[in-house]
Amino acid sequence: MPAELRTYSERDSPFFRLRSKNKLASLLFSSPAKLRELSNGTDYYHEFQKEKKDGSLRDLAAPRDDLKRVQRRIADLLKRIAPPDYLFSPVPGRSYVDNAARHLGARAIRLLDIEDFFPSCTANKVIWFFHKRLECAPDVSAMLRGIVTRNDALPQGSPCSPILAYLCYVDMWDEIEDLVANNGCRLSVYADDLTISGDVVPERVIWEIKKTLRKHGHRYKLEKERSIIDRSAEITGVILSPEGLRLPNRQHQKAHKLRKTYKEEKSPELREKLKQRILGHQAQARQISSRDD
Repeated sequence: MPAELRTYSERDSPFFRLRSKNKLASLLFSSPAKLRELSNGTDYYHEFQKEKKDGSLRDLAAPRDDLKRVQRRIADLLKRIAPPDYLFSPVPGRSYVDNAARHLGARAIRLLDIEDFFPSCTANKVIWFFHKRLECAPDVSAMLRGIVTRNDALPQGSPCSPILAYLCYVDMWDEIEDLVANNGCRLSVYADDLTISGDVVPERVIWEIKKTLRKHGHRYKLEKERSIIDRSAEITGVILSPEGLRLPNRQHQKAHKLRKTYKEEKSPELREKLKQRILGHQAQARQISSRDD
């Protein structure tokens, strides 16, 4: 697992109390003119769809290369703001396995999923984060809003949307964490997946979490809500059982199929691609076994 980035507080972020668009341009390795163009552009995105695990389609919007470079720089800087213990994605050095391992030993597990997470993250909250929280100048905050949002929301496909979806709602997440911790439970957040665990997870806690999400403009997916007590639970693609962590059976089946296909494949190019996928599965299994403590 890669080492976590060296982090700093919000007040030590280079964005904190940033008052000049010229300084913003320097920080983002760009020019004021280029940032104005990207901030005021009509639409610099390519729309496409990607199939989800359940077979449905996810709408994505990929920024063009010059906008993507600036957004990636913003993301790199924002990811250095020290994350709380409960946040696992998007945090460099933390993984979906770490997210599941946080709940080792729990008897009760509750799983919640936010619906249309990025499209529900508004441009107003971006302004709130940069202007109110980081105390950037109004014109700097407005320029950043124009760079990172599309149609007044965070676009799904931008490299800085994942970290901004957390930071722009840090007040909501901290409110949820306080609620969970004050009731003797544990929270983890992996993008739009929330996991709450403990010896018991009171129903009133889940109800208050849902109220908090709604208060901040978010909805949860009722069909993905799960309550598991004294049995194995799948958390972000990892099986959490009383014995520890393990891969889901479907992953073992996929690895077996890949090995079989590799043995039968004649093309050196395709064999190399299959080999890399097999190595990826092996690394995944090692990562899970290393956290099984």
